[in-house]
Amino acid sequence: MTSASTTPQPDLAEDDLVGLLTTFYATVAQDPLLAPYFAVVDMREHIPRIADFWSTMLFHTGRYTGSAFRPHLAMPGLTPEHFAHWLATLEQTIDDRWQGPIADRMKDLGHRVAWSMQLRLGLTPETTYTIEPQR
Repeated sequence: MTSASTTPQPDLAEDDLVGLLTTFYATVAQDPLLAPYFAVVDMREHIPRIADFWSTMLFHTGRYTGSAFRPHLAMPGLTPEHFAHWLATLEQTIDDRWQGPIADRMKDLGHRVAWSMQLRLGLTPETTYTIEPQR
């Protein structure tokens, strides 16, 4: 759902990633379910790294190196509910400002990442996920 005060941009561009992630993690910081997991992270320092991750995933820039999964091993108590809530927040953040194939791709990749992380953590995701072919 798009908020009344903003009109979605035609599509997400690489230059939009830092702003999107800043908005997303500001929302997460106010969320009672998700905030405790990010309270110890300096997001000003971490957002550029997350932007590199998404840049690599969406635009194939190759800027991200490392393991996106490893930090999640140090987050005790994660449940499928956390991942579902994270995904809903990500989708809402994207939908509030962008529409188009790249925005849709980011939401799809968010589902893939969440699905994979849950399986690697030994969790059973709340919903099934079907891998769609890349557009």
